[in-house]
Amino acid sequence: MNYELMKYNIDKLLPGEVCEYLRKSRSDDPALSVEEVLQRHASILNDWAIHNLGESIPEENIFREIVSGETIADRPEVQKLLTMIESPRIKAILIVEPQRLSRGDLEDVGRIMKLIKYSNTLVITPTKIYDLQDKYDHEAFERELKRGNEFLEYTKTILRRGRIRSVAEGNYIGSKPPFGYDRCVVSENNRKYHTLKINEEQANIVRMIYDMFVNQDLGMVLICRKLNAMGIRPLVNTHWTRASIDTILKNIHYTGKVYWNRRKAVNVVEDGEILRTRPVQKDYQVFDGKHEAIISDELFAAAQEKMGRLSRKRPNTELKNVLAGVLYCKCGYSMSLKHYPKKDGSKRCASRLICDNQAVCHTGSSTYEEVYNRVKEILAENIADFEVQLAKEKANKENLTDSIIAQLEKRLQELNEAELKLWDEKAQNRGTEDEMPEHIFRSLKNKIKIEQAEVINALEQAKEVAPPKIDYEERIVRFRDALTTLESPDASASLKNRLLKNCIERIEYSREKPVRISKDTCEIYHIDKSAVHSRGNWFAQPLELTVKLRV
Repeated sequence: MNYELMKYNIDKLLPGEVCEYLRKSRSDDPALSVEEVLQRHASILNDWAIHNLGESIPEENIFREIVSGETIADRPEVQKLLTMIESPRIKAILIVEPQRLSRGDLEDVGRIMKLIKYSNTLVITPTKIYDLQDKYDHEAFERELKRGNEFLEYTKTILRRGRIRSVAEGNYIGSKPPFGYDRCVVSENNRKYHTLKINEEQANIVRMIYDMFVNQDLGMVLICRKLNAMGIRPLVNTHWTRASIDTILKNIHYTGKVYWNRRKAVNVVEDGEILRTRPVQKDYQVFDGKHEAIISDELFAAAQEKMGRLSRKRPNTELKNVLAGVLYCKCGYSMSLKHYPKKDGSKRCASRLICDNQAVCHTGSSTYEEVYNRVKEILAENIADFEVQLAKEKANKENLTDSIIAQLEKRLQELNEAELKLWDEKAQNRGTEDEMPEHIFRSLKNKIKIEQAEVINALEQAKEVAPPKIDYEERIVRFRDALTTLESPDASASLKNRLLKNCIERIEYSREKPVRISKDTCEIYHIDKSAVHSRGNWFAQPLELTVKLRV
């Protein structure tokens, strides 16, 4: 066994104490599939494990990243790995190279390094072992991850240039073809490129949609109803929607064109979080494609001109619906606020909340005030419930489990500080007369690590039996702020919406369609017959709201 393996006591490692992580990278052979790359790397790591540990890594400790993203959030297997190394049972991660763990931004690099360092986990590669408690290993490991990030950004720049050039040549680079086309590969002058081939069955439906919209002057909703009634189905959903018709009518691919950067990814900051959006750009580039057109330029232009006439330019785009982004129908679609003004601008009737998919799911609508008031009642009910729970919690202040957890956490912090102090003392006195003998250093370090493992194990057991800790005081303040704001006539809808989202993650709306009441149906709905005077009376079914709180 070489010096490095002896230095890190690899001979004392058990296979069950090691996790193995496999991921394909852009630096790998592009001709190989993900499975082939992972199999090749698994063979390399397995040989290392058998030679140095005596046997293979257990299957439950092997993480294979099939869907590889650029960030930790996009890679489910690395998330499982990082969770697993928090356990004191896991002593090391076995990988082909450090860059397999992350080639994302510096935030991901920092997160991975902290988790590995503070969990005292070794990073083992076939050529080098990294102990992030060691200053020099820490710097070397950090350089490897940063170099991976730089390579990723360089590769993305090169690929972007190639994609732009490919689109400019008329190739189709999208992963999914538009409705009406099939994606295919064509050879030309010993070169292969991706383009589109007309799917006649779907193309006839596209032509039908344009004909109904432009020549027959039908609206999008009516087109949806006709297609659904004819039994024609879109590719993904079970029925046509206004949005799917709108997408087809705006898709320039049907004229034999291709475009670049129509939906450019943009990062925006909202409520302190970075969100990635893909808004439609006005200045995107259009090129002549190599595929055949389904409709003429004139018909496409006529459709765009009609859509321009139909579009309503709102004089005020300020948020009006306090429940926007919170209230959803039981079918999964959003509930939209609809107004019904007269020609003189006055209200014809109360504003109502209607499912965007109402033509298919047939959910009954409600007045905006009815749902709004019910949401306020829900907030008040939860505040009352939180106050009861808080009173119970205060009445039982002497919680033995909480006291034990606090003591264990304090002791673990002391041990971590003692370990760092021990390493700092060794580094400062290295090469001097005051340098600590290696056997004493290892003895002290092992003593600390043994106690750390014992404390962590005891802490885990204590947390398992402890009831979940809930900050009811914070919840009461948060929910009360939202309720007070919702009841204030001077607060803006935008502020009300933001505070409501702080308390409620999602509200699922359910209501059967109203029924017309006659003398024969009064008994079914328990309605007094004397209250029914004409056939025009309607009975509104009960409103049901299922709320998921944001805790």
